[in-house]
Amino acid sequence: MPFGASDRRMRSRYKVQVPFLLKSSGQEVRGTTRNISLLGISAVSDSSVSQVQPVQCLLDLPDSQRPLVAHGTVIRCEPLSQKLPEGSHEIGVFFKEFEGTGETDLTRFLTHVLQEEQNAIQAGYRALKQRVAARKKKKRLEALEKRKRKLKRLRRRKARLAQQQKKKRARKRTSVRSKRPKKR
Repeated sequence: MPFGASDRRMRSRYKVQVPFLLKSSGQEVRGTTRNISLLGISAVSDSSVSQVQPVQCLLDLPDSQRPLVAHGTVIRCEPLSQKLPEGSHEIGVFFKEFEGTGETDLTRFLTHVLQEEQNAIQAGYRALKQRVAARKKKKRLEALEKRKRKLKRLRRRKARLAQQQKKKRARKRTSVRSKRPKKR
């Protein structure tokens, strides 16, 4: 199937920074990938490369004894200015074929990257759930403490009112006694 807009996103892209080397008609360009898929790479380099040019792409995958070699075509080479050193270029390479076990090695590597991403997402989700649970528990405890303080204030108020009523009754009794005629 020819490369076109319809198949550009047929494969998942993984944000991975891996050193690469492009070789084409005696020219060598080094840089770092921005993302990788089984169809190609998007990368950043200090050098530019001619577009629609066949290249040999060597990727230095972690934990690999030899570089992964893919043959492809440069489909994009544009100058970058976003927070990168002047003279940086974004290079897009479409893979056409791999040497040896290159495709299998890349698939294994990307599967490992995907697993790490999923583990990180799950760990983040667990941490978020724990923070939410801790926040809920803290709010429950704060609400409980607030209710306890309110209940304590109400008990004190009730005790003050009872004390005031007791004093009132005592005054009333003394005033009633003083108004009664004394028996002789």
